[in-house]
Amino acid sequence: MRQPHHRVALRILLDENIPVQLKAVFRGRVVKSVNDTDVGWKNIKNGRLLVEMDGRFDLLITADRNIYSQQNLTGRRICILVLPANRRSEVLALGEQIVEIVDGMSVGEYVVLEKTGVVLTIPFDRSAEG
Repeated sequence: MRQPHHRVALRILLDENIPVQLKAVFRGRVVKSVNDTDVGWKNIKNGRLLVEMDGRFDLLITADRNIYSQQNLTGRRICILVLPANRRSEVLALGEQIVEIVDGMSVGEYVVLEKTGVVLTIPFDRSAEG
């Protein structure tokens, strides 16, 4: 089975609304949280967070469902995964599914994991939506 070409370099950032314990499911990967003192991005707005991520992280995992509608994502060289909850027990229970989703993600994708388990993928470039 062919592995996605981006998997090796995928650098993951957990938004402040995602429990830091999720880091443990991503063995062998660079995973940071905006709450980490060496990152120092706690309480910054989404627009600035996306700018700061450029070149430092490839994937933002968040529970904020508004990023897609509130930010212009076109042209950004990242991907975003939105989780259906931010309670630690719920997020950790989804760990294996989250890893599977992340393994299939590409730059320029906004992916929403619904509570039902359905995964919706929307390209950042809305004109690419055929």
